[in-house]
Amino acid sequence: MSYLEILLLSLVSILPFYLSVQNNSSNHKYLGILTVITLILHIILDDFRWQMIPIYLSCIFLVLCSYKNWKFFKGSWLRKITSCIFLFSLLGIGFLLSTILPIFSLPVPTGKYQVGSKYLHLVSDETDNLTKKINDKRELMIKVWYPAIIKEEEKEAYLNDGDRYGFAAKYGLPKNIFNYLDKVETHTFQSPAVVDGKFPLLIFSHGLYSKASGYYALIEEIVSNGFIVLNINHTYESVGTLFPSNEIKLYSKEYDRKKNNKEMATMIWSAMEVYKNTTDETKRIESVSHILKNYFAAEITHRWANDIDLVVHQIPVWEKYTFLLNHIDLSKIGVFGHSQGGAAAGQIVLNNPKISAGISIDGVQWGNMVDTFLTKPFLLLSSDWSEDHPNLNKYAFRNGSLTDFYQAKIKNSGHSSFMDIPFMINSSLINEGGKIEPELAIEITSKVVIQFFNKYLNEKNINISNIENQYKELVLKKINN
Repeated sequence: MSYLEILLLSLVSILPFYLSVQNNSSNHKYLGILTVITLILHIILDDFRWQMIPIYLSCIFLVLCSYKNWKFFKGSWLRKITSCIFLFSLLGIGFLLSTILPIFSLPVPTGKYQVGSKYLHLVSDETDNLTKKINDKRELMIKVWYPAIIKEEEKEAYLNDGDRYGFAAKYGLPKNIFNYLDKVETHTFQSPAVVDGKFPLLIFSHGLYSKASGYYALIEEIVSNGFIVLNINHTYESVGTLFPSNEIKLYSKEYDRKKNNKEMATMIWSAMEVYKNTTDETKRIESVSHILKNYFAAEITHRWANDIDLVVHQIPVWEKYTFLLNHIDLSKIGVFGHSQGGAAAGQIVLNNPKISAGISIDGVQWGNMVDTFLTKPFLLLSSDWSEDHPNLNKYAFRNGSLTDFYQAKIKNSGHSSFMDIPFMINSSLINEGGKIEPELAIEITSKVVIQFFNKYLNEKNINISNIENQYKELVLKKINN
């Protein structure tokens, strides 16, 4: 909450008691006037917020009481208690809404570069099987984050309409419910020029049914340290994709219902029964391998890896004919992703020879990794899974790697600790961000990502394992094969 919001809440909390014990009507009006001034200043300086509506209503009623010289607490004890419960329930709701859904501050990037962004629209020749339209082609929107030269450009708003409206639609909320995010200041500027020189390129894949660009804290920090990031929006499988025509394509619930069916549920249940009830590793490997290759998440992994492949094939064209002209080092391409996007990162490392290294952030490696092995540097970074969480990655990567392979964990973190969600929703009971402070989780994650790609793309002499010594929350080890 802002200072004015806290002051307003304090005045509205004090006013009913003051009206009831103080008989001086002039003082009532003075306090009422102060409350009105605070409310006006709040609306002018902080802007109207729907989360504050219960407090606004309380404020208006109590100012009216002060003007009319009405005692708020009057009548029988039952009436007084009822009035007290009603008022403070209203104030409590307003306080909770304002605290849980705050106007938050994103971490300030620590790198030497300012951050800019533009969008690229990719239309492929491949049929999109997630839509009803016959022969509809796979289209992707890619948000390009890059080191920028800032002149008079303005900072962009936090999340575009595709992310906002799609996130609202996911939970059946009103379309404009996230308009208050206009007040959140990003550190990304709209369409500035790219800094002179060539930069290594990272391709980022988001989580399933999440906000594709809801990773500002992480990506801004990475870009400020000298990387270009292509943030893919996987159409129909993010909350929403905004296209240049202003059309928004939302998550395909119909396709999800078709694929995420009873057969898939039975497959998972059967495999987990074997996983939990046997100590025979041969049987465990057999059951886990089956779901890793055949569960519907494996299909998504291959489709998203294909999306990344489409982008990789387009990079030389963008490097010649777009604002990225002479700014991409085509010999230095890495990939990273979160959750389902992490699985796609692992798959494309296998599929595409132009990808030099990859990171999976809290993703299960669905797909055919279980039948092969890594030949490129790779890092698995996970949240602090509970002891009863099945470690499917143990089997997915059972064949190991011919080169450097790392496993890392951030203690006390949750699945959303790598996203902006813990900033946007200030409640660990709701945001799945664990007990760790959001800023610290992002600091550790970005440090790991930057150091890893500096070593394997920029060929810097870095010992990745030393990052563990900087943070007691980080467990990181290199797996020797």
